[in-house]
Amino acid sequence: MNGAHAARAPLSGISVTGTPLTGTLALLRHAVRLDRWKLLPWLLVIGIFPTVSYSVYGSLFSTPLEAKALQLSLGTNPAFSLLFGPATDLGTAAGFTAWRVQMFGMFFAALMAVFTVTRHTRAAEESGRAELLDSGVVGRHARLASAVVLAWLASAAVTVLVGVALMVAGSAPAPAFALGGAFGGMGLAFAGVAAVTAQLGSTGRTANTLAATVLGVGYLLRGLGDTLDDSRWLLWTNPMGWAEEIRPASENDLRPLLLLLAAALALTLLAAWLESRRDFGAGLIASRGGPARGTLGTWRLTARLNRGAFWTWGVVFVALGSVYGLVATTMSGIFNDNPFVKQMIAFRLATEEQLLFAFVEVLLLVLAFIGGVFGIQVILRFHTEEDEGRAEWMLSAPLARLSYVMPTVVLAALGPAVGMAAGSAALATSARLAGSELDTAQVVFQGLAEVPALWLAAAVALFLVGLAPRVRAGAWLLLVYWLLLTMFGPVLKAPDWLLSTSPFHVVPNVLESNPDWLPVLWTTLLAAALLLAGLAGYRRRDLMSR
Repeated sequence: MNGAHAARAPLSGISVTGTPLTGTLALLRHAVRLDRWKLLPWLLVIGIFPTVSYSVYGSLFSTPLEAKALQLSLGTNPAFSLLFGPATDLGTAAGFTAWRVQMFGMFFAALMAVFTVTRHTRAAEESGRAELLDSGVVGRHARLASAVVLAWLASAAVTVLVGVALMVAGSAPAPAFALGGAFGGMGLAFAGVAAVTAQLGSTGRTANTLAATVLGVGYLLRGLGDTLDDSRWLLWTNPMGWAEEIRPASENDLRPLLLLLAAALALTLLAAWLESRRDFGAGLIASRGGPARGTLGTWRLTARLNRGAFWTWGVVFVALGSVYGLVATTMSGIFNDNPFVKQMIAFRLATEEQLLFAFVEVLLLVLAFIGGVFGIQVILRFHTEEDEGRAEWMLSAPLARLSYVMPTVVLAALGPAVGMAAGSAALATSARLAGSELDTAQVVFQGLAEVPALWLAAAVALFLVGLAPRVRAGAWLLLVYWLLLTMFGPVLKAPDWLLSTSPFHVVPNVLESNPDWLPVLWTTLLAAALLLAGLAGYRRRDLMSR
């Protein structure tokens, strides 16, 4: 129906003038109404979390010398530069906050923009909602423009929230809004990236994957630019490197924001040009046709639908594990030189082997978070079949609901477990090739100890799909909460009862003389209970479709 406009516009306020942007404001208001509750958690988490780090800074160091010693150690160690960026000013609360949260904040701000743009462009075409909107008097680029502007407004809101919240906590305006600007600038740039990938991919899932790949490559290039000698030019090859060059609390240089804004505008114009050269509903990268003969059985069907994701995530696990193994070999010097870092990362561990393994635990936690994303994605991909009406066709045949869902459950359980085993083995192998004496079996065992937490993440997703499918996105929020609590909770001195609400925090160190496996057992039992409840709910409830 592209190009065939009905006489009556479906949305009030749409102009009848025939420009490519006709109806943009009306579509923007419509998008705001649809997304206001979806964007709110992103805004709160990204906007408020830096304030927590800022507020507890005074309780982390007993003397200024401790902060100075930490900066000297971290500033010369490539491991922390790869993960968090360079430590340039840890002697102030603003500097410590910028170093601790800037990379995570920029990463999540970019994801927020990507998902927002894709939801109102490619995903809207895929679901048929865009066809209804385009049946009114709507310009060719109105939907794209309204989606990008919505992502820009959300990014601006992040900037304001971060700046105001930090000022309320006691920060000076310059570092507060410089950090907020880094977050918001990444949102601006990746709204443009998502606008382009929405024209390339033929599905919303493909568009998001392409944009996330650009983000991941940018994070890696930024990390290499910060850690390798004579490689700082890599920082200028991607938006994440530009945003880092703002250097909140040390230089507060806002000039890189001009690069981010220019990239956002250029990419948006490129997306509009690409949109005018493709058919409605089609991507410039054509999707591969299905097999000549249909797949027999739900197990083979599930495997075929998810094989692309399985291999993609497998490559991510092995690649990150290999890089992290090389990073782990750089830690011995910093542990020996700075007692405070020992306390911060290794707590009561003493030997160099134990200290190194404690850092490996942190790296495995990042892999575990990726495994949680994989498991949740598999479950929510299953619900997409229902949402788009294909599950109704499947279940109209003599097929029991449990028989239909069980292959997905098995894949969501085995896929992350295999990924963690492969990533852990890659980490240990690359570390040993670089000269480390890490024990491969111990590293793989530690990685597998994280698997019950991944099962719990997938079980939560299934529980929501089975009993409350309209709020199934809550599984993502819970996973992000667990990650932030586990990564930052101990440093921010969160109480033990709060830390224990994360299944990743209670995973024991396998090198301990008497590791406590009881919390892991409880995590497994809770995952099993949520799994059974989700299956029972899915078996009894009515099917949903758009």
